[in-house]
Amino acid sequence: MRRFLFVILFILQFFFVYSSNLKRDSLKKLISAPLDSLNCDVLYQLGEDYVTDYPDSAIYYADQILKFANLSFDSVFRMKANYLKGKASYRSSNYSNSIKYIEEAIACCVKDHEKEKADCFNVLGNSLIEIDKYKLSLSAYFTSLNIRNGLKDSLLISSSLNNIGNVYFQMQEYSQALDYYNQSLVLKENANNLQGIAIMYNNIGNVYHKQNDNLKALSSYLKALDIIEFENTIDWKPILLENIGQLYLDCGDINKCMVYYHRALIESERKGDKISIASVKSSLAIAHLRNGDYNTSLSLFEESLVKAKEIGVARIELDCYYYMSELYEKKNNFEKSIQYFRMYDKIRAKISRENNSKEIAEIQARFQLEKIDTENEILKQRNTIQRLEIDKQKTIDLFLFSLGVLILSLFIYSVYISRFRKKHNKLLTEKNKIISDRNKSLTSLNATKDKFLSIVAHDLKNPFNAVLGFTDLLIDRYDELEDSMRQEYIEIVHKSALHGSLLLDTLLTWSRSQMGVMEYNPIIINASQLIEEEMEVLEEKAYAKGISLELNEIDASLVYADSDMIRTVIRNLGNNSIKFTKERGRIIFSVKVEEGKAIIGIEDNGVGIRPEDKMKLFNLDSNYSRPGTSNEKGTGLGLILCKDFVEKNGGEIGVESQEGVGSKFWFTLPLHLNEIEKKSSTLERVEEECMA
Repeated sequence: MRRFLFVILFILQFFFVYSSNLKRDSLKKLISAPLDSLNCDVLYQLGEDYVTDYPDSAIYYADQILKFANLSFDSVFRMKANYLKGKASYRSSNYSNSIKYIEEAIACCVKDHEKEKADCFNVLGNSLIEIDKYKLSLSAYFTSLNIRNGLKDSLLISSSLNNIGNVYFQMQEYSQALDYYNQSLVLKENANNLQGIAIMYNNIGNVYHKQNDNLKALSSYLKALDIIEFENTIDWKPILLENIGQLYLDCGDINKCMVYYHRALIESERKGDKISIASVKSSLAIAHLRNGDYNTSLSLFEESLVKAKEIGVARIELDCYYYMSELYEKKNNFEKSIQYFRMYDKIRAKISRENNSKEIAEIQARFQLEKIDTENEILKQRNTIQRLEIDKQKTIDLFLFSLGVLILSLFIYSVYISRFRKKHNKLLTEKNKIISDRNKSLTSLNATKDKFLSIVAHDLKNPFNAVLGFTDLLIDRYDELEDSMRQEYIEIVHKSALHGSLLLDTLLTWSRSQMGVMEYNPIIINASQLIEEEMEVLEEKAYAKGISLELNEIDASLVYADSDMIRTVIRNLGNNSIKFTKERGRIIFSVKVEEGKAIIGIEDNGVGIRPEDKMKLFNLDSNYSRPGTSNEKGTGLGLILCKDFVEKNGGEIGVESQEGVGSKFWFTLPLHLNEIEKKSSTLERVEEECMA
């Protein structure tokens, strides 16, 4: 047996020395040898999956693919990486970067990838139309349409026809726009594509609206709304609602106009669509201007203008300046009216100059594309030669690897027989330990259940007693009570029911967490961006108490955590700070990086916490709760839920507080260290028509 082992070890040593030398030689010849293309395909699929909701993550995966492509001189993966970055930049409203990446992707397209080339021109057209470069956008869309006609894909052809109609609509050539919209509608009806049909009815309604045929416009809009009314995943629903509101405004029905505008704003803010938010606020401002509410109108114009400048949409800036000039004229402030009209005129002249210079830019772009195609052919020939060398080297490596595997298998088999019994005994010991640990866990869960039921019985009793008590009063003495007293009782019933509902939500979330029903789906998250989104959710409650929300001390950081859980933690801690901060107070959110982890803080200048109460905050047994500065009620489970979620994400939570001065709650999350996560959430998405 020993002699056999010595022979094996000698052969292994010879094999590894020989293979190491060959590997070094091959590395010298092929320093840029590509990784397995299957890995790139997986990265691309992950990027496509994240591009709609997490464009930063999609760009991260695209960069990984680009590294592989550059090492292997692979034009296809270089094209896919740049297309993914361009698409993600478009989703982030960074149109200049989107155009740059898509042009690089087009330069890498080869003959066998016509569909991808058409998709690239389509995204290029989407970005160009957003920055008002209509002629260039039209050229990109027609190129995409010609390719898709050759592929004979009716849905993609329909998408291109719709996009061309959009450009003609922006150029105010309404008869041509209507023609392309109707062609697209026929193809979508043949395919029974309901969302596509709704989009076309919306676009056709826009044309009729511009042609002052209000009855046909309203009919088309309402057909579209009937199709998507109860669909919550439709990203363009705010646009349709805004169009209906604009139609009612033009017809002089301010009340119906306001209803649809406010619905559009709610949908836009829920989806975080910056362009739509800016557009709807501008439209709302115009409606208030027509209604004579100048202060509200001015405030909305200013908010819309800030958003429009941030995302670089000139047409919204143009509308804001024009109507702000009109507003100040109505207020007899002619100096400011002239000032805003000059700003309007300056933007209009700039757009005109850009459109006049587009034809020259198109000629230059075509020349660059032809030049790049020639270079790609040369590069393709070089790649073919390199791949032949790689295949030869792979054959040698495979033979050596197979020999090594055979020798190792013989060695492992001989060791396996001698260790089998020992391993079997160890496995039995581990299973017994697992059973013991599970018994302890079940005992703990049973105790937690008893405490949980006790809290439910106690905390739900008060709101339901209030609801029952005051509804009894309303039933028995309704005719005797004055209107003000009835209103007061109804408000008390509403608040009690709301408190009970919030308590149930918290209890259900916590119970799902304890029972292991809630899934843990970690992904790469931009911490500061997530905090900003949750601050927007908290703004209304803070505004009601005159409390300011600020985001200070921001360290750029990507964390690896479950997005839904962390949102729940930030929202709970933010609500607590608002609850225990007096009117006109201040709450500061922060993100900083220390020792390989992100520390997220929520600091207020509220009433603070007594030292003896700090130990009760995260403990279920204490069930600690007290009313807020405006007598807000709590459940006592919010902080316990936060602690559970933070620990599930590999972090810690704590509090620093001084009574009468304020409190600072903080928690930590692990940083993302440029590794590709093995587990990620797969989200259902509906493909946007304009991104098809």
